[in-house]
Amino acid sequence: MPNPANDNHRVQPRGLRRAAAARYLGISPTHFDAQRRAGNIPAPKQMLGVVLWDRQDLDRLFDGVSVANENDGYWDKACGSESLNS
Repeated sequence: MPNPANDNHRVQPRGLRRAAAARYLGISPTHFDAQRRAGNIPAPKQMLGVVLWDRQDLDRLFDGVSVANENDGYWDKACGSESLNS
C-alpha cells in the first residue's frame, strides 16, 4: 500500500519558479516576462534565496481578481503614512 506522505506526484507546490508560473497560466515564459513588466502579473516573492510566484496570486489573476502590486504603496497607506484614497 503506498504511503501518501511519500507520494511526491500529488504535491502541488505553492511557490512556482518563472517557467512553471508561466506554464501554470498557460502562457510562454517570454509572454509572462512581458506581462510582468507591464504590471499585469503579480510580483514574485524572494524566499530562501529563490524567486517564486505564489500559486494563489496566480489563481486570483486568472480569476480576474486584482492582485496588489508591491509598488502600489498599500502598506504605506494602510500604516497611515499615506491616504488610502490616493
